[in-house]
Amino acid sequence: MGWEHTAREKQRAPIGEYRPEVYRVKIYDTFEQHRLRLAAALIRNGMSEPEFFLYAADYVLRHHRKLKRLRSVFRQASRQIHAAVAAPIPSNFNEPESERDRRRREAVLRVCSWASRELHADITGDRL
Repeated sequence: MGWEHTAREKQRAPIGEYRPEVYRVKIYDTFEQHRLRLAAALIRNGMSEPEFFLYAADYVLRHHRKLKRLRSVFRQASRQIHAAVAAPIPSNFNEPESERDRRRREAVLRVCSWASRELHADITGDRL
């Protein structure tokens, strides 16, 4: 039952009695578009703007083809920061949380200087 069949019916149908059948189907072009629609629904239902911004930035960093080098640098930086924070803290520290915060700050600063050198050519187009 293809288009030819409906065309024949249209030719044979008396005037005013022909009505085509309507099929309503919801189609999502990609799963990612479906995820973005869900995110928009979450914003309407209470997701804050900063949470959505982080969600959108995560999506772009994870899926954009030209950001492959940036993703690898971020993964390596994340591993370094987690390793610095997860290292055991000697028992003579009274406040282990402040020591973790200090280690995290130092690791982030170290990674920022390292990552800026790594990504300088990608960002500016110049070689160091």
